[in-house]
Amino acid sequence: MTEIGVSRDGALADAIERLGALELGDPFEPRAAEAIVASGLHRLVVPAAAGGLGARMADAAAVLMTLGAVDGSTALGFAMQVHVVGALVDSEAVPDALRERVYGLIVRDGGLVNNAATEAGGGSPARGAIPGTSAMSEGDGTWRLTGEKTWITWLPNLSHAFVTARIAGTDPIETGIWLIDLAATGVRRLPGFEALGMRGSASGRLVLDGVRVPADALVIRRQAAAPDPRGPAPGAWFGIALAATYLGVGEGARDDVARWALSRRPGDGSTAVADVPSVQLRLGRVDAELRAARIVALDVARRWDAAAAVGDPTGLATAAGDASLAKLVATRAAVTATDEALRIAGGPGFLAGRIERAFRDARAGLINPPLEDVAVAGFARSVLARLQDRS
Repeated sequence: MTEIGVSRDGALADAIERLGALELGDPFEPRAAEAIVASGLHRLVVPAAAGGLGARMADAAAVLMTLGAVDGSTALGFAMQVHVVGALVDSEAVPDALRERVYGLIVRDGGLVNNAATEAGGGSPARGAIPGTSAMSEGDGTWRLTGEKTWITWLPNLSHAFVTARIAGTDPIETGIWLIDLAATGVRRLPGFEALGMRGSASGRLVLDGVRVPADALVIRRQAAAPDPRGPAPGAWFGIALAATYLGVGEGARDDVARWALSRRPGDGSTAVADVPSVQLRLGRVDAELRAARIVALDVARRWDAAAAVGDPTGLATAAGDASLAKLVATRAAVTATDEALRIAGGPGFLAGRIERAFRDARAGLINPPLEDVAVAGFARSVLARLQDRS
């Protein structure tokens, strides 16, 4: 592992160099995660006082944009670590001892973590699904968790997962989140599925068969219908991490097709594809949309960081609400950019390769929460509520 004193820029440069030595494509490549850890970049948002690189949300977003342009699946896998740990840093109601434990397993042991919340039968917890996975309280204070989770990005690489479960015997229903060591007895990792895009992110299924969990692994406990006591941090970090990742995919496609257009000289070779006015128009429109989305995403992240620095709850709530906007415009920009890149490249773009893969990878953002219809409906409710308050 890398020396603790490595800088953020140094870790990112090292990670990109290591990733460049791999043949990254659709197949899952475990060495991509190894490159992230070996460079020290996995410590990106762990506070400096705990041995991390101390990045805040805006710093982390810039890193994910850069990684997304290199390889979408690697960026998406690492985005899970970023948003989970970032939310842990900024969340209320998380036990300090557990927070420090997570920092330690990352810094000392090279740990990688993600949430395990979604279930095949219940859908996304972002839409209010109550987990079918159950947590049974034992007499000695420990817990036993049983159930199955799905859509767990980078599952083969993970050392730990934050598992959501309903607490058995509670009425009204209570839920909790536990930190699970994936090397524990009763844990099985199963392959996921052949998805349209982000295939190298290895989203899989996690089976828990009576997994024994210590009492101090409980992160939060609440009634299912109650607000999340962690506050807005989980949603804000998740939205910005996804926005940055998919924006990076779009920016990578823009640069790839621009390089291709500069080097491609059809016919007698006197004119490059890049000199064709219609190509320049398409490329310019793509660049404008991507740059606008980047401005939005970084503005939201910076406002979150500024509010967090002074403990401003109103500022945090406003920035968290805008994280869904950042994710929406970034995903739209990435989809547009990869579509236009394919149109500019024509036949060569449809051949298996970076442009074709980016086209598929960008569309994975369409199914990541917050989904576009949910986000847009929320925007509408905000407008209506504001005008009703004034009337």
